[in-house]
Amino acid sequence: MENIELQKKGKIKLKKVVKYIIAFVILFLVFNSLLLLGSLFPSSLIEKNVRESSETLLSEGNYYKISKFFGTENDNYTDAIMINEAYSIDNTNPFYSYMSARKNYKKDQTMQELPDTKGELISLNSEEDDYEPVLELSDFLDGDINTSITYARYWHGYLPFLRVLLIFFNILEIRHIIFVIFILIFVYFMFLLRKQFGNIIALIFGLSLVFEGYFFVSYSLECAPIFLVMMISSIVLLKRIDKIQNFYFYIFIVSCITNFVDYLTVPLITLAIPLYIFILYKQQKNPEMDKKEYFKILIKSVIVWGIGYAITWLTKWIVYDVIYNQGLLKSAINQVEYRTQKSNVRTDKNVWQILTGFMINTFFNFLVIIIILYSLSLIGFNKYKIKINSISNVFKRTGLPILIIAIMPFVWYIVLANHTVLHGIFIYRHMLIFLIGVLLFIKNIFCVEIR
Repeated sequence: MENIELQKKGKIKLKKVVKYIIAFVILFLVFNSLLLLGSLFPSSLIEKNVRESSETLLSEGNYYKISKFFGTENDNYTDAIMINEAYSIDNTNPFYSYMSARKNYKKDQTMQELPDTKGELISLNSEEDDYEPVLELSDFLDGDINTSITYARYWHGYLPFLRVLLIFFNILEIRHIIFVIFILIFVYFMFLLRKQFGNIIALIFGLSLVFEGYFFVSYSLECAPIFLVMMISSIVLLKRIDKIQNFYFYIFIVSCITNFVDYLTVPLITLAIPLYIFILYKQQKNPEMDKKEYFKILIKSVIVWGIGYAITWLTKWIVYDVIYNQGLLKSAINQVEYRTQKSNVRTDKNVWQILTGFMINTFFNFLVIIIILYSLSLIGFNKYKIKINSISNVFKRTGLPILIIAIMPFVWYIVLANHTVLHGIFIYRHMLIFLIGVLLFIKNIFCVEIR
């Protein structure tokens, strides 16, 4: 009997593994199909809007201050590279074009092509510390650059969408479109949160998003895709949370899509935000569920998300190397080693200085949100009553798992210290996870109930 039970369990596990493999193969084919379709039309169709976009970026500079009050800057540095790559697609050789993701490529202009093997993606005739992609894009469009560099280490899953948008719109108009989309999905997200969990939870998520710069993200071609994945996946989860039978399979799919569109920006938000929602749902459905069950959810989710993210990335490197034999896998491994260094030659700051700045900013956001929530509770005093739970009671259930999710950004920052130090301009948005987690923990202590 024991052998029969073991065999049954083995078959069930095998079926689950096969299900994940089939899902990944389908996603791999979809990813390549999208990139191929986005590479079939000539760059002449987008040239007008690419030139207009280049003029805008040139007037703003590599780092454009969106808001002086909030001190928010946009990373035009990377946005210029993305537009450069979109224009550099050669529709006569679409497969290699999207796999290599070249910049500065034009069929009748490019004389030589180099693989990207350095620490940072730099331009030719430029040192790392004075690289200006915005100026490079302008020079390329003017015909002053005849050497291209590949950027194959990422999937660049934004390319088909960006190329289609550039047929009709320049970067200013694209930003406006993204801003409208961000508003619409934010409103719908808040509606679903309020419907599922009530006003307080909805406000915690909504205010955290606002104060961690959600609406400023719409200005960034680089970061907008990852926030769209996070918001859309959270909305789908909220809509179908009673019907999703396997949360881990869902988070696996989300992780693969994350790597497809991500530029190593703030990928953890596509794990942490849906995970918060799922844990809150479990707490709501079964208030007496043991904390061990929450830890199982947490550990399995992290493992499955990490596997999906890693194999999606690794598959791109292997396929590219098998077909083109350009040493991408070796280069990518060198990049991993480079990104985990504790310092970066392009700045004299260290990771602890960066983290201190992140913490100060997030603590300010935390205080403002607490004041807003308290003020709203005073206004609606006759509708609410506050029940104070003991810390030990909170920890018995979701308290510790939520705090563990909340510190995920710090693990990321310290492990990828080199990346953190250099890209603080956008990597700080991982603190959204910390802010939401701390507020949810406090909410569990001061349990607000509707009378």
